[in-house]
Amino acid sequence: MPTADETTGRTRIALSLDYSDEELARFDTVLAQETLAEVKPTIWEGWPAFIGLGFAVAIGTTLLAIAASAVTTRSGAGIAALCFAAYWVGITAPGLAMGIADKRRRKAVYDAFRQEWNGTRLLATQHGIWFRRDGLRSFIGRSAIRKVSRAGGLFLLHLRVGQPTMIPLRLLTAEQQDFLSALAP
Repeated sequence: MPTADETTGRTRIALSLDYSDEELARFDTVLAQETLAEVKPTIWEGWPAFIGLGFAVAIGTTLLAIAASAVTTRSGAGIAALCFAAYWVGITAPGLAMGIADKRRRKAVYDAFRQEWNGTRLLATQHGIWFRRDGLRSFIGRSAIRKVSRAGGLFLLHLRVGQPTMIPLRLLTAEQQDFLSALAP
């Protein structure tokens, strides 16, 4: 099977990919920012949702407390304290549980990504970019690269379809960054 050098000419960039947890987290942040920039917020996001949910919880808690004879309708301070406590316990508990689960999920995803991609050999030529690793060779043609950008210490190759391909900037010299930038139209 021919190598990248044999099929596309002289290799201009040859490096071995290596990703850290911080770089993967920055990549997640960049993707989230790009996604959120395209989404229009609704009224149920932000403070109106918290205030509306708090109002609903306060009314429900008040009615339950009165029905259970825990407080009377004349116990304004008791009702207010009970509603406040019920609302904030109810609003923070799921967030804390989701945060813990999300941290575990991210670690597993990052570990799997690094196991798959760390050590992958990247070869860039005038015609595109080759990726080589055990049992896999793939090629991204120059025409598939829509644009390039730099964000959070990452060099991003935005393809016509799918997520951008990221390369840590610490692995690239200024000349290599210029060469990869020239691949995009």
